[in-house]
Amino acid sequence: MLDTNHQLYQLSEAINWVALEKKIPRLIDERYESQWRVVSGSVYVKSFYDLSSADVIERWSQCPYLRFFCSGEILLESTKPFPVPLEVLDQLSLELMGEGYDAMIKALRVG
Repeated sequence: MLDTNHQLYQLSEAINWVALEKKIPRLIDERYESQWRVVSGSVYVKSFYDLSSADVIERWSQCPYLRFFCSGEILLESTKPFPVPLEVLDQLSLELMGEGYDAMIKALRVG
């Protein structure tokens, strides 16, 4: 079971994912619309922890809190690879600049 006091768990609970689901999929390549949360979560994590896309992908298999944050599912053990290729994650992150980042900032429920 995940510790609800973990920083990524609490951060996940502080984000209005429903609002993002209405905005983010239409801003990214349609082939990856179904991966909108993985992409959004990765952008958050990269920003908050100053990580690269490669860092996020590398930590995917090691950190159940990262998988929970980016997928919304409790995946304690993951044998599945990161669902988006590195080059694609970099490109989708760029596609979110501007309107997508604005939506992501608004989706944070602070306070």
